[in-house]
Amino acid sequence: MQRILGMVAASALALMVHGASAAEVSGPISNIDLTANTFMVGGKTYTASPTNTVGTKLSDLMEGDNVRVEFATQDANSGKSPINAMALEKE
Repeated sequence: MQRILGMVAASALALMVHGASAAEVSGPISNIDLTANTFMVGGKTYTASPTNTVGTKLSDLMEGDNVRVEFATQDANSGKSPINAMALEKE
């Protein structure tokens, strides 16, 4: 029984991961808040988690730097703010 539940849970997780597609935005970074790990690009607020955001560290960026942010469209469409940045790269 546990084996079946494990397989069902693994399948559900795979479907959730597959259902979240990624998008990206580029532009100058502004409103950097290192305490909350948030920043803005293109008028939207994003969060850069030190544990799950790859690329450039938020603390290494300055306002006005051009960056590329990769994020899950699922987060962007949910109306939640800030949107979780999966990758943050200085251009």
